[in-house]
This record gives sequence, structure tokens and C-alpha cells, in this order.
Amino acid sequence: MRISKRACFLTSVSILTASLSSAAFAQTATPEAAAPLVTADASADMGADIVVTGSRISRPTLDSPIPVTTVTATDLTRSGQVAVGDVLNDLPSLRSTYSQANSTQYIGTSGLNLLDLRGLGTTRTLVLVNGRRHITSSPGDFLVDTNTIPTDLIERVDVVTGGSSAVYGSDAMAGVVNFVLKRDFDGFTANAQAGITSHGDRPTYRLSTTWGKNFADGRGNVAVSLEYNQSDLLTYADRPGLTGAYAGRRQFQLVDSPKNDNTIPDRTFLTGVHSFGYDNGGNFIAYNGSSVLKCGAGGIAAACRDNGAPRVFGFHPDGTLYEYNYGTDFRPAGSGNNQGGDGATLNDTGTLYPRLKRYVANVLGHFDVSDAFKPFIEAKFVRVESFNQGAPTFGQGGPQGSGADPDTYLGSGTPIFFDNAFLNPAAAATIQSLLPAGSTFFRVNRNNVDFGTRDEFDQRDTFRIVGGVEGNFNDDWKYDVSVNYGRFWSRSNFYNNRYESRFLNAVDAVRNADGQIVCRINQTSVTDPSCVPLNIFGNGAPSQAALNYINTTSHGRGRASELDVVANLVGDSSQLFELPGGPVRFAIGGEYRRETASYVYDDSVKGGDTFFNAIPDFRPPSFAVKEAYGELELPILRDLPFAQELTLNGAGRVADYKGSTGTVFAWNAGGIYSPIRDVKFRVNYSRSVRAPTLTDLYNSPSQNFDLLDDPCDVNFIDKGKSTRAANCAAAGVPAGFVNDVARASSTEFLSGGNPNLTAEKSRSWTYGVIVQPSFIPGLAITADYYDIRINNVINAVDAQTILDACYDAPTLDNQFCKLINPRQANGYFARPALLQSTVNFSALQAKGIDLDIAYNHSFDADNKLALRFVGNWVRNRTDYPYLDAPTQPERVKGELGDPVYQFNLSADYTHKNLTVGYQLRYIGKQSITDWEAQHDTNGVPALNPYYADRVYYPAVVYHNIRASLDVDKRFTFYGGVDNLTNKQPPLGLLGNGDDAIYDNVGRFMYVGATVKF
Repeated sequence: MRISKRACFLTSVSILTASLSSAAFAQTATPEAAAPLVTADASADMGADIVVTGSRISRPTLDSPIPVTTVTATDLTRSGQVAVGDVLNDLPSLRSTYSQANSTQYIGTSGLNLLDLRGLGTTRTLVLVNGRRHITSSPGDFLVDTNTIPTDLIERVDVVTGGSSAVYGSDAMAGVVNFVLKRDFDGFTANAQAGITSHGDRPTYRLSTTWGKNFADGRGNVAVSLEYNQSDLLTYADRPGLTGAYAGRRQFQLVDSPKNDNTIPDRTFLTGVHSFGYDNGGNFIAYNGSSVLKCGAGGIAAACRDNGAPRVFGFHPDGTLYEYNYGTDFRPAGSGNNQGGDGATLNDTGTLYPRLKRYVANVLGHFDVSDAFKPFIEAKFVRVESFNQGAPTFGQGGPQGSGADPDTYLGSGTPIFFDNAFLNPAAAATIQSLLPAGSTFFRVNRNNVDFGTRDEFDQRDTFRIVGGVEGNFNDDWKYDVSVNYGRFWSRSNFYNNRYESRFLNAVDAVRNADGQIVCRINQTSVTDPSCVPLNIFGNGAPSQAALNYINTTSHGRGRASELDVVANLVGDSSQLFELPGGPVRFAIGGEYRRETASYVYDDSVKGGDTFFNAIPDFRPPSFAVKEAYGELELPILRDLPFAQELTLNGAGRVADYKGSTGTVFAWNAGGIYSPIRDVKFRVNYSRSVRAPTLTDLYNSPSQNFDLLDDPCDVNFIDKGKSTRAANCAAAGVPAGFVNDVARASSTEFLSGGNPNLTAEKSRSWTYGVIVQPSFIPGLAITADYYDIRINNVINAVDAQTILDACYDAPTLDNQFCKLINPRQANGYFARPALLQSTVNFSALQAKGIDLDIAYNHSFDADNKLALRFVGNWVRNRTDYPYLDAPTQPERVKGELGDPVYQFNLSADYTHKNLTVGYQLRYIGKQSITDWEAQHDTNGVPALNPYYADRVYYPAVVYHNIRASLDVDKRFTFYGGVDNLTNKQPPLGLLGNGDDAIYDNVGRFMYVGATVKF
């Protein structure tokens, strides 16, 4: 349930050296490609069958009909990162939707690393461990935090593209990421690593040890692995040159009103940007009405500047008033900002990278009683702790002046009456002179840094145990039965959360009959003896006693459980018959899975009396599914002219879900054709499903706020589809309407689930070619085309999309308008404005090409070279978010976080016991706003061609270097530098949102050592 708001297992020193000389980043898994190749014969002798992710049938990886990209344990630990999820996110196929840097976007999600293949959503990427499901780290959703996976025990990570629901069940729509752990370890290994940035901050530490022992003549093995990671907090204030924490923000600034029909760019990139509407010491804006951007009708002429915008006055720390330095005032253009003037930067607090600590304990064991009976066990406990610094409470806007009501809403400016005991008399006189006669109060707009930042601490505990038996019988048949049980607990503390009722009581300070400053509620009789008057006039003015009264630490508690029982049988027809290409192979199995979840906040949050949204308890019914599957492989031809191999395969699964989803089916079919030994072609088609999660179905309606653009506002009415203006008129919104409330402050709405959701369905095609030319030993090339389309998509539609979709549809009779509450008679939004709910969207689509080129060469016994290129080209990435207009596309390809081109390049050279490596990561240019705004798209002219003076964030290249030295057979020392050129996110981006594809840490240096006995 979410509410909006990276090392290595080393069996010997020689493995470290060998793997450092192998390919970096990712490799399309094959033993031939992974090891230095000398001759074609040598490569042909390598390649024992393994269980490849995407199938239950064992086969060499490059015989898989679906694309499988493998990342080795060494690849995962070739940088200074201690979060393995951040390393994986650097793969071109994965989107940085939930990295460490941007995990702080939502309440309670700090420190999560979730994987998102093709940017189709974290819920559509199935994450497995040893081919089995894993307990969630987000109650109500089936999402695996990669921080819960023991890095030291990872052997490899398989990344499968395309739907795999027929093999693994629900959620495998974009593909599967399978963490394969080592099963046998004999000996002792330990690793220590430390790193720090060139700024001298964000140190990281890693300590790990693994001990294992074979016994009973090798029939049994037990291994214990312990690991500790830590990376420290990095805040906005630590990087003022990036964030503009003190000098002002770096951003695309609105400089020309969008309603002006001209060719002047509406926005330009500027630095030193401040906000009029917020001040760390508080300010008064001399407007009459509800818009902080305009003086307002019936106001005082002296309250206005020559440009028509209201004058602004700030409070010194001593409470005296001063008029702002306005700098370059952008309010006439419709923005509340200035350049080079006074006002808050809003970036003096906040998190670029949260603090992360991981404690991992893992036990593995097995004992082969016989070939037919091999009991095994996997057990682990993981604690992940994360801390991030948030923004303080704030307030801006709200009615003031003639006939105004001092009522407040979350995020509004604080009403101050003129008899306030802390208000400087001269300041009061000045403010009164700028408001209409009879005004009894004014609003203080404030960024409450001196109240304390709203920080968050999250502790997540994961326990998981897998027990079962496996064995071989009937010569070449195999079976396994396992019981997989997991428990998850989370505890979140939210610091400096403000009691709204106490705040309003404390800020309304007056003098009693004895001349003492008291809360007004205690002026004549004591209503709340604990109320402490609060002075908000000037930065640092509040007393600690008053802050103790108004602030609290709120708490959230989450739980989840998973029970997964699986039985598989794999065999072939060799004892009965064979096809020309060999025996028919099959796999059949069944699965039962049950999940539970809950999340609750303390009573103050649930009651809505804090600066949080009001969040009710989340206690959904359980999730359960019964499934059966079958898989078949037909070797049609083998070792014939122009038919070295022709193999067909297929799989099917039926699943019966508890609740509205009911019974669903998934299937796939594919094949491998190799005309000659050097070339293989592969194809696969799949039909997959994703059942609604507990959050999708049962998330309780909770209060939410966001800055929303009213499509019917004069600034935006001509920025959408051709139907927008007519629909706004039909909704009763007058022509030329200005929603100054929405412009000035956040809009309230509700967010909740939908128990009537149905399952998502997808179809995916993958086509590929594998080339291993015998005349170039050591070269392996794979190229795969993918085409994934997901229909009936389940998604929590964001509030802005609901608004835009409603008024951009052909008429108001559409599903999105039904989520919007009727407007007030004056055209303003209702409170709450709408219900942001989960609905079945129309479709998502992703098409592209993955290219993997690996070359390994040994010059002699002492000198080896390994090169690898892993790249992705996106042909199409489109959302279809309009349920009532399913063919109306919204282009995602090329937008921020979804570049058209990405690739990684690595080179490693080994001379005797020294290996030096280089990595390059290329990220293509990306649009600075929605693609349709500045580009003609699907035959529709650009909606806002003059949105800004630039169209793209530029392409970025990162460079990493690393060296490793084997001192002897037991000791290895290594070190490296990530982001060698200290590249920062471009054009004001901070790398902690959709822009987390960019590194925001900067140059990072690390050293480490490995010892093995």
C-alpha cells in the first residue's frame, strides 16, 4: 500500500579475477560467452543444461526461445553501489521507477528498490528467487524489494523479456527477473568495502561473510551468509550547486503567459529562482480575494505594483516587516516565482539519497538421501532501515480581504487576526493599510523550516523459509515439491507531523486580562491548559515549547504474509519414443498461493488532524489462487543440412482466483530454428494475465492533495484536445474562467481502490537471432525484437489525468468525468474535487530491440580481453489512458525516464594478477515535458510548441573505472571510481523523481578487499 508524497559471492580469489575479465553490466547468458574463448571447439564443449528462467525445462541458455539476459554476481559488484537494485536499474531494459534516489516520493516507501521492465510498471515485472515467488515488501501489492535478497549468495540474475504467465503465473507481463542463488559453498569468504564521494559525503560501507561446509561425502551442504550494508543520507543542502538550496532553484521558469498567442517560448531555463508564495520567516501578500498572484477587485491601489501584481512583505527574525526585493517578477506571466529576489527556494530541505542500512542473515542447506529424495531448505531474515529528510509543513494562499472567511484547508496560508499578541504594531498597521476597510485578518504564507523537517524512518523486517524435496527417478525424470512461507513487518515513524487543530489554536495568540500572551481559546477561560502560543513572525521565532505542542511523531505499521505451495514434474519421452530431433520433453505442475496484508496509521492520522492526509486503516480480505500448468518441447529436427535444430515449444496455465477475477488462462508458444551451427533464430508468442492486487481492489479512500491544472482555466483550455472548450462550457464553467485557487494552492481529492476490477491481459511477441561465428572465436551476438501490448490495464489514475481525460473526451459522458465531483456554482472545484481510483485502462504498449555483443579473447595465458555492448532502442512506448477512447494514444517514448536510446559498454583487460576495467553508460536525450506538447504526434500538431526555449534534456555519458589485484590465492584488493567526470543531472533535474535515470551522487570512489580460506 503506497500513499503519495546495490557486493559479491566469491568462491575463490580466482573466480573474482576470472569474472572481472568477463563481460561487464549484463550478458546474454551462455557459458560460451561468459568465459574467455580460445577456439570454436573449446566453446562447443561448454554448456551444461541449466534451468533457464522462463521455462521449467532444463536447456542451454541460448537454446531458450525467449530472450534471457543474465547479469553475473561480479557484474553486480563492479561499482561502488551497495544496493543491487540500483545496479540493475542501469540496464537499458529496466526503468529507474523505484531506485534508492526516488524511493522517497511516497509516504512509507523510503529505501525501496523495485524493478520495472520496459517501464510498464513495477506490478507487471515478476521478481523471483530461485524460480519461486518472494514475500512482498509493500503490503497489498506483490512487489519484491531487491534489498531483501542476499547479495553475497547471488550466482546470477536472469532478466526475461515478454509475458511468462503460462510458466510463473500472474504479474509476469513485461517479463521476469529471477535471482539465482548459489546452492553449494565449501569454505569461508569475507569482503569489506568502503567508499565516499569527491565532496567528502555519502560514505558507504559493506561487510559480508559466508561460511559453508560439505559433509557426508559431498551429499550434504550447509552454508551461512551474513551481510551488512550502509549508505549515508545525502540532502539538498549537501549539493547546493545542484539544488539551488540557498541561491535559488534551477528550473524551466514560466516567463510568458501561455494564454498569449505568440511565438515567444513560455518557459526558459533559469537559475536563482525563488517563490513569492512561501517564505521561511513568513510573508504577507497584499491581495484581495483568493489569488496570491493578483491584487483583486475592490482592493487598495497602494497594494499593487505597477505590473498589476500584489506587493509582498516579509517578516524579519525580530518580527518587523520589510518589502520584498522583487527581482525579476514572473507573476504577470502566471507564475508565483521571481529570479534574484526574496522568497523561499523551497530546496533548502529534502533528500537526494536516503540513508540505508541492511542486515542480512541467510542459511541454505540440503542433504541428498538418495537421487530420488533430496530435502532442501532456504531460510533468511533481512532488516532494512531507511531514513530521509522531508520538506517542512507549509501554507500559502486562501481568502483574505473583503468578506473573507478565515477558514483553513490543508496547505492554505495561516489566518492571523490583527489583535495577535506577537504581531508587531507597525507591521499590523502597514498590513491593514493594504487591505480593504473592515478586514479583520490576513494570511501568512510560510515555509516552516524552523518547525522542523518532516522526516521519515522506515524499518522493514522480512522472514522467509522455503522447505521441500526434489529428486530424480525413472532415469531422467525430475520432481520438486516446496512450501514457501514469508512474513513481512514494517514500522514507520514520521517526525514533525503537525497537529492542525493545535497549530491553529497556538498561532491564534492574544493577551489575557493580565497582559500575558496566551492562546485565544484560553483568554477568558482555560480550555486547553497545554496550549502554548506560537510566534510565526520571522525565521526562528517559534519557541521550542510551542513546537513541542503542535508537532508529533506519527506512526504506521504494516504486515504481509505469503504461503506458496508448488509441485513440479519434469521429464521426457526417451523411454517411449523420440522425434527426429530427440525425445519430447515436458513439465507439469500445480500451485496454491495465499497472501494477506494490512497497514494502519495511528489515530491522529486516521482522524485527519495532522498535516498528513487522512488515511484510514487498510485491512483487505485475503488473496488466494489455485493454479495448474503444463509445458511441452518438441524437437522436430536436429543435425541436418540447413536444419541443425528445429524445436517447438508451448505452455499453458489455468488459474482460479478468489474474488472478482475468477478463472483466467495464459499460454505461450515458440520455437528455435538453427540453419547452421553459427546462427539460431528464435520466436515466442505469449498471452499473459495480471490479477488485481489487494491494493488495487480494496485500498480505502484517503485524503490527498496535489497541485492540479484546471483544464477549464483560461491558461489551459486551449492546451488540450479540440473538445476541451465545449466540454468545459457544458460543465457550466464560464468563458475566460480563472481558477486562481488551483493556481495558488494544492487541490484536495480522495484516493481509493475498486473491488470490481478485472484482470489485465497481454500479448507479447519476441523475435531474435543468436550469432556465434566459428571463424571469430569468442564473439557472441544476440539481437531480439520485443512487442508487448497490455490491455484492460489496472492503474491508479492520477488526478491530473482524470481531469484532462474528462474534458478532452468527445463528451462529458465518460468514466473519468464520473470520478469528478460537481463543481461549485462559481466554477471552482468541489472539496474533495474528485476520486482518484484504480480503473481498468485501455492499453500499454512497448516495442523495441535489445542488442548484446560480447567478445572475449585470450592473447596468451597472462593476457585476456573482454568487451561487451548491451543496448536498447525503443521503437514504441505508448500509453492509451482513455477508457472511452481506446485508440487515443499518449506517447511515452522519449519522455523523461524513457529515452529512445540507451546502451552500456565495458572493457576489461587482465594481465596476470591485475585486471583493469572501464564502463561507459549512455543515456539518450529526453523531452523536457510531455512529448505531445512540443512535437507533432500521430498526426496531431504540437499542443504547445512554444512550451519552452528548449525541447530536450541532452544526452548524458557516464564513465566508471575499476582495478583489481590478486595478492595471492587468498587475498584480493580492488578499487574504482564511479561517475569519473562528476556528471550532474542536466537542466535543473535532481535525479530523485522520474529523472532518477540520472546519477545525483556525483563522483564516487571506493576500495575493498576479499579474503578466502
